[in-house]
Amino acid sequence: MMIAKIEYNNLNKKILPVWALLLSVLFSCLLLVTSCSKIEKQGTSSEKAQDAVIHETYENGPASLTLDADKRSMTIAERLNLSISMVVDEDYEVTMPELAGRLEQFGIVDWHTTEPELVDNVKKRITRSYVLEPFLSGDYKIPPMEARFYKKAGGEANGHSISTSEITIKVNSILPADMKDMKLNDIKPPVPYPTDYRKWLLIGGGLLLFAAAGVMAWIYLKRRRKMVDAQAVMLPAHEIAYRELDELAAENLIERGQIKLYYQRLSGILRRYIENRFGLRAPEQTTEEFLAGLDMDKGFPDSYRPLLRTFLRHCDLVKFAEFRPGLDESLRAFESCRDFIRGTEEKEVPADAV
Repeated sequence: MMIAKIEYNNLNKKILPVWALLLSVLFSCLLLVTSCSKIEKQGTSSEKAQDAVIHETYENGPASLTLDADKRSMTIAERLNLSISMVVDEDYEVTMPELAGRLEQFGIVDWHTTEPELVDNVKKRITRSYVLEPFLSGDYKIPPMEARFYKKAGGEANGHSISTSEITIKVNSILPADMKDMKLNDIKPPVPYPTDYRKWLLIGGGLLLFAAAGVMAWIYLKRRRKMVDAQAVMLPAHEIAYRELDELAAENLIERGQIKLYYQRLSGILRRYIENRFGLRAPEQTTEEFLAGLDMDKGFPDSYRPLLRTFLRHCDLVKFAEFRPGLDESLRAFESCRDFIRGTEEKEVPADAV
């Protein structure tokens, strides 16, 4: 029995350190979880307190005011991050201090106020942050800032206040102390702007396409004009005139009341016929010039001179004197033009007569 008891005690001595190690590990894990949750609750305020070079807290009753600044000394090229945090019971209203208009040397680049956040389930925190920029070097004074708090039920008249103390920020120049030792470097040559060849390729391609389209259009119009001229040369002058008269009649200009346009087209058909048939430059001349030249032309048939003179002067009255002929008179003018062409058309010579 004594031997068994001794062995049992020895076994307990071997097992106890293992259990102690396991219990210590579990306890450490619990502490780690608790600390992590606490860090998560504290959040931004603890990080700001660690990053801040100036961290001052002021208390009055249930409220505390914390001033944080990330620099106590800076250069003129840097910016200062300043924040003011107010922690107070939830049943209090807070009026945060204002910096606008109270800074003579700093310029306010940006500022914002956070939404109230819950602290320890019974308090709330409000933070106002500023980004400040110096104008000149020297000692900058940030004046005391006062925050007010009051119970919602009591009103602002029964409120209390809490203030920070004045802080000094030293702003250093970036220039050397002795300006004589300062040396200016030479200006670097301009850097060439990188050429974008794709833009020039697109412009060049567009111009080439435009030029090619223009050349193709010119060739097409030239060939079409040649075809029209060749067709006009192949057809006798009277057949061309008859075709134009048929097209004019199909337009129904008289029924549509476009009398002046009708006579312009009709006289134009006759003038082109005379040019093609007799070689007279009728379209480019006035009626008087044309008639004067017609009297000197021996190849024009004399029997049709009065008819042509009457027809052209009648057309001029409509075109230039605002004369409004009736329907019958307009149709007679059409038939007069056709009769003139029919009477002066070039007769085909029979093949056996050649």
